[in-house]
Amino acid sequence: MVANYIISINTKAILNKDNAYYKSRVYEGNQIRNHVHKPEHILKHNCMLNGASLDGRKDYSKETLKSPVKLPIPVIPKMGIYMVPTSSPKSLDCIWISYYHVEKYEERDDKTYIYFRDGTGMYVNVSESTLHNQMIRTAQLIAQINRPIHF
Repeated sequence: MVANYIISINTKAILNKDNAYYKSRVYEGNQIRNHVHKPEHILKHNCMLNGASLDGRKDYSKETLKSPVKLPIPVIPKMGIYMVPTSSPKSLDCIWISYYHVEKYEERDDKTYIYFRDGTGMYVNVSESTLHNQMIRTAQLIAQINRPIHF
């Protein structure tokens, strides 16, 4: 069994990779790594390492956001690690973006370019408005999770 990828504060994005062996590509710091596990498997493993199931995290997001689709996942909330899907997780085009790594984003042609805080960036196959809505939903989730801390 190949070791699973551990999401850290340096993880910027996790992409689907359609390959016979590698199932995902991870952007971490200055490096891009291919991995044998699918993004959802990586998320599932990391949620379990941090005290909850992926389904539990999804249920919390679903209840908080009053929506069953394209749910952001609070992977490690105490470290500020929230992964945002750019589209349906079932889609090969889905990219999981780490919320706090995003500096800004803008539409270019029929895609959106994400600028990361470290000066790097990537294209995602969604409109700017779709990504913007996902970022707002994630901000709402973060506010709800942190509410007991502040009030």
